[in-house]
Amino acid sequence: MPTVQEILKQSGLNDEQIAAVDAKVMAGVTGVLTAAEQAQHTAQEAAAKANADLLATQQAQEKADKERQAAVQEKEAAETIKRANEQYYAESIVPALNTWGTEKANLEAEIAFYRKQNETARNSGFIAAEAPKFTPPEASFSEAQVRDNKGRYAANVPGATPGSPTFTMEDVRNGLGSTLGTLTDIQWKYQTLFGKPMPISPTELVRQAEAVKLDPATYAARTFQFTEKETEIARRAQEEHDAKIRAEAVAPFEAKLAEKDKAVDEAIKANDRKWAEKIGSNPDVRIAETSRFADVTRAVKAGERADPLSMNDSQRKIATRQAIRSEIVENAA
Repeated sequence: MPTVQEILKQSGLNDEQIAAVDAKVMAGVTGVLTAAEQAQHTAQEAAAKANADLLATQQAQEKADKERQAAVQEKEAAETIKRANEQYYAESIVPALNTWGTEKANLEAEIAFYRKQNETARNSGFIAAEAPKFTPPEASFSEAQVRDNKGRYAANVPGATPGSPTFTMEDVRNGLGSTLGTLTDIQWKYQTLFGKPMPISPTELVRQAEAVKLDPATYAARTFQFTEKETEIARRAQEEHDAKIRAEAVAPFEAKLAEKDKAVDEAIKANDRKWAEKIGSNPDVRIAETSRFADVTRAVKAGERADPLSMNDSQRKIATRQAIRSEIVENAA
């Protein structure tokens, strides 16, 4: 920071005028500059601390983003396994169950046909007695657990063969309501994050989700990048919060610096006004000095100084130099 002498010299004062400045004014301005320098140093330290806090916040945000990405990857892997299981069930298990049901129906029809033939033969006297019937062995614990009292396979039993799904109108209404609610939530979330309607219709969204074997919520989150947009919004909010904290931390020091600068400017203006009133060339500003004509007349009559009207050029120059020296000595005092 420049010294008081440098500031006064920049304002247009020469060395003699600067040397003639009142010592108390110089001390006051020097104290103001010192306090301003200390306040500026304190403000710089506060700004550095705010920057360090911002860096730590950014590092924490980056760590959270990495953890979020890892969680998303794990979720995607789990969903991939789930879709593979569902595809295996739909393409392998369900056709096998359908084939087994057809074969069972054919076998039952064939048994009924032979039973009818057997009864006809007995009634006609070709067969003396009924043919022996098959007696199934006693059911094991696991078979008893997976079949009901009519011999049908029971659903939702560990180790059991899944039974045919059944639906009720209540199930259909609940499923439809859940789907409509999900689509409404997707539209609301897109409008909230992007500030505009969804670029495709809900029907098209459902069709595209079914084409890749995903539920509409998961497909919308991936297609429109909801997670990335939420992360961006959170990052901007954090940056605005940090900027506000820095501004609030630096504001008091900037106010003090402004006050110090104002005090310095006022001191310089007061000093300029003082010298303008004292030795300035503008007659409207310079304060007129008291006439010394009576003192000169008295000194001439007493023989203490020569009569200015009777001086020659050489005498007048000598008297002028003496007057200048006297004024300099008075001003210095």
